[in-house]
Amino acid sequence: MEARRKWWDESIQGTRFGLEKKMTRNQLFTRLNELCIEMQYSYSINSGGCCFVAACIAENLERVHIPFKVVCCWDPCHYWIKVSDRYLNSNEYHEEELLEMTSKDLYFKYSSENWNNYYSKKWNLIVSTRIKSLFNRYANSRTRLYNEVVQRKQWTI
Repeated sequence: MEARRKWWDESIQGTRFGLEKKMTRNQLFTRLNELCIEMQYSYSINSGGCCFVAACIAENLERVHIPFKVVCCWDPCHYWIKVSDRYLNSNEYHEEELLEMTSKDLYFKYSSENWNNYYSKKWNLIVSTRIKSLFNRYANSRTRLYNEVVQRKQWTI
């Protein structure tokens, strides 16, 4: 009974589901890599879906105005994202080539080339929704932080 109460208290406070009040970029990137590891086990995203995942991450990075580079390893072919010194969904490949690409370029590349069939395109909606949800939590935490700062300034005037 006590464990159930603790679980309920954590979920109400938002700590159990990662809904903390303020999320930093590093926390976003850490959670994003954790999500990619989980989706690798659930949907095999790095067996034919890495370019799609990179496109989804790139699209959301553009939306929250975080600059990035696309990294490609050619043997075996794998795409991932680099932000400053952090790698997102790198799957421990070695950096071979940095590319200047947008999310639209990545979506086009994904749709126009043949990829490993082990990853099923039926997971695309779920994968993109989960990535977008994480970025929405980050954006909402940044908005709350901004509103708190504005409110504090109003009280000090």
